[in-house]
Amino acid sequence: MNNWIFCIDSDGCVMDTMTYKHNLFFGPIAAEIFDVHHREKFLQDWNNINLYSGTRGINRFLGLVKTLEKNDVTSINRLKHWVSLTKELSNPSLKREIEYSQSEDLLKALKWSEEVNQQISQAKGLDKPFLSARDTIKALKKYGKIIIVSSANKEAVQEEWERHELLSLVDELCCQDKGKKEDIIRSVIENGCDLDKVLMIGDSPGDLEAANKNKVFFYPILVNKEKESWENLRTDVLFKCLSGEYVDIEQKYIDTFWKNLTNK
Repeated sequence: MNNWIFCIDSDGCVMDTMTYKHNLFFGPIAAEIFDVHHREKFLQDWNNINLYSGTRGINRFLGLVKTLEKNDVTSINRLKHWVSLTKELSNPSLKREIEYSQSEDLLKALKWSEEVNQQISQAKGLDKPFLSARDTIKALKKYGKIIIVSSANKEAVQEEWERHELLSLVDELCCQDKGKKEDIIRSVIENGCDLDKVLMIGDSPGDLEAANKNKVFFYPILVNKEKESWENLRTDVLFKCLSGEYVDIEQKYIDTFWKNLTNK
């Protein structure tokens, strides 16, 4: 019974961080560095793309390109090219690309990403785990491994989990430096495990997609219903997983996930 693998997203799933990070840092800094003219519209589009639609939880660089395109920001061809081809959407990967091309859009993207990281690291006291997340992760730990599967910056995730005394519950920390979420889950599976004993826990469509591509189970943490989602996982869904019953009700949770997100 203790050979399950629980893959858990961090931002917006365990940690109540997504909203303030996008409202205070990601969007405003992007608007400034890319010299956006219609700032209010840009920030509205930014939040819709990154928080309140089917692209919630998208990688920062993909979200950047989508929002810039939606606001008709030109001269981002090299950035779009890198985003479409790179296997690792991260600062180190972007730096390697800049070694080949000193294009202004790539340099701006790196400046933006590094500035976001710096300002987030200085904004102490804003992040916290969602209520009931800690108790639920402790319960999951009794039955298997806990693996963080996040598209966020590794140092930021590690620091947050450590500060809130959650890192001791984690067996592996896999962030954007390890590739896309689907690739992380695939590497976990390749190390040897039963597909019917892997559960991806997340709050975004990207988490669901990563689970589907690897044919593992998915359980959603619903936006604005995080506490209830974590409690339900601990008191009901966990035992449905252990008994083999979750396969019969997973789609119900996925339908609720989409309905909850598209109604925001």
